[in-house]
Amino acid sequence: MRTLHFHEYRERRDVPLTLAEVTVLRTTFKCLVTRTDNGDGQYNVRAQDRVGMVIVGDTAIVVAPKLPIARVLFLITHAVDPSWTHEAALGTAESLTDAMAAVFTHMCDQAVRTGLLRGYRDHRERLHTVRGRIDFAEQLRVSPGRDLPLAVTYQTHDEDIPENQLLRTALDLLAQVPVESHTVRRSIARQQRMFESVTPVPRNLGSLPVVRWTRLNEHYRPAVELARLILLGTEPELGPGRITVPGFAVRMTEVFEKFVRTSTRRALGLAEHDFPAGADSALHLDHKRALHVQPDLSHWIDGHCRFVGELKYRLDTGHGDAQHLYQTLAYATAANLPDATLIYADGPRNGTTHVLPTAGIRIHVRHLDLNVDLDQLLGQIDALAHHINELTTRPWAQVRPRSR
Repeated sequence: MRTLHFHEYRERRDVPLTLAEVTVLRTTFKCLVTRTDNGDGQYNVRAQDRVGMVIVGDTAIVVAPKLPIARVLFLITHAVDPSWTHEAALGTAESLTDAMAAVFTHMCDQAVRTGLLRGYRDHRERLHTVRGRIDFAEQLRVSPGRDLPLAVTYQTHDEDIPENQLLRTALDLLAQVPVESHTVRRSIARQQRMFESVTPVPRNLGSLPVVRWTRLNEHYRPAVELARLILLGTEPELGPGRITVPGFAVRMTEVFEKFVRTSTRRALGLAEHDFPAGADSALHLDHKRALHVQPDLSHWIDGHCRFVGELKYRLDTGHGDAQHLYQTLAYATAANLPDATLIYADGPRNGTTHVLPTAGIRIHVRHLDLNVDLDQLLGQIDALAHHINELTTRPWAQVRPRSR
């Protein structure tokens, strides 16, 4: 099998590609692909923040992360389950595909160690006997004036629930990509047999099933969150010919954001509703609440936002990019806060603070180093949590009032 290798945020020039390969690079990996001037089927390809492997015909397209594989897996697993150590499951994995498959099968084993989760699910059918209750509105809509068949709704209690469906679909996807480890391949096959009675999620992944977490299914959460991460990065149907491609792509920006948000939330000892994801924030720039803003980090106390922060999976030279600073300023304005923080994935050790006297706002620029030892990385998260605590506990009387 032919293999095309690319690296995150690097450019490779004069690469011979088929139209299907160009489509996959542009759609699944969001690469910048431009035809060379000579017009002989060669292209310049600049990879972005999506990494992974996809099979197109007899060609494997691999986009490798700029971080070491072990560090990428740490960011992913620590975000979904900080108590789990992934080194034992990784073994000697040398590719992201093998590493992800090893981690996912290990998490699946942990989730189903007491058996597959069962739950109630709703059914709507047309039967010749009554089961559950009759859906009179549906009966009148479809068969007005007819007695049979009856439109009925009822519940069943079985294993075909969203949690298992997501795990089954991710296992099926990983079974289609080349995995070098015989042990991991056997684990995938064994787990596929375990989930045989479960319906996979349709490969049209516009929206994945929503899972509500309770004490009954919380032990499934690490495996399901990893399955969701694998599936969300996959675009199975491409172009007018509906090309189906096995494989997966992980968006490193999302991995970075999830790691920082989840780790900082734990360092602060906060619940998810007090330190939510951006889409769950309730901040607006206007009185009509039509302009919704979604900061990557926000800390809410008694229903009021007391901290906003923005995460950027980028290298910063030290003072922050103007566009990113404007974005962070908008968040502080929407939250009516005197401070906001912009956090980059790389940059100088010492941060800086921009004072905007007209707006009465300070923007703090901070940098994380994802390449340091794990203890040092988690120490940086603790320092970020301490910074957030300082901003949220600072007496409001000592903060410069905002200009009106």
